[in-house]
Amino acid sequence: MQVYHVIKKELKELKSPYTFLDGDVYVVETDNILWVWIGKRSYADDKAVGAWAAKVIEEKNKKLEIKTIMQGDEPPEFLDIIEFEVKRGDTPGFLKHIDIKVKKDFRLLHIEQNEKGEVITKEIPIEYKLFESDDAFVLDFYNEIYIWIGKDCQVKEKYEAGKIARKLEVERKRTPIVYVIEEGDEPEGFRDMITKMAWRDAALELRNDDKKEDSSKRKKWWQFWK
Repeated sequence: MQVYHVIKKELKELKSPYTFLDGDVYVVETDNILWVWIGKRSYADDKAVGAWAAKVIEEKNKKLEIKTIMQGDEPPEFLDIIEFEVKRGDTPGFLKHIDIKVKKDFRLLHIEQNEKGEVITKEIPIEYKLFESDDAFVLDFYNEIYIWIGKDCQVKEKYEAGKIARKLEVERKRTPIVYVIEEGDEPEGFRDMITKMAWRDAALELRNDDKKEDSSKRKKWWQFWK
């Protein structure tokens, strides 16, 4: 049996005696089952990283069955294989330390159902004020994919958001972390992350405008000398 503490996007192996923090996620690997233990105070990002970690391990051993359990609802089967103490606490969440690099191509996809019942997906600027309660959104950060579900979102919109995320996941050469975030239950740092991305988009747009202007000037200069 191997026990891992999920810290950001890494798996830190633990040794007995085991202490679990109620704000974190742990993975317990046995011969045939991969247990994902989720503390009752963990954020949505912790849960997503835990699911991602389980999937990464499962890819190495396809025979493993993944079971997710919440603190306080551990089945006897789980309690029979491991003894652990639960303490209050957590480690810094992934969203609080996200590294945003200008070179990467990030996108915000808006999924909405029109009056005809058709689901329309379109790319929009990355701004938190554009998030609407009756729609779904997919933030594509390449290695991280965020599905944001509005409180009044339609079933078709939720389904399409999940479908898009799965398609993006298949296209990636590595396994991305997929976060599912409900409106009103956003983890700490989520809004700040969106704000930083809005600044990034504005900076890139300004750079592109400058390049277009420089290109236009160079073209006129050559035309003049012709």
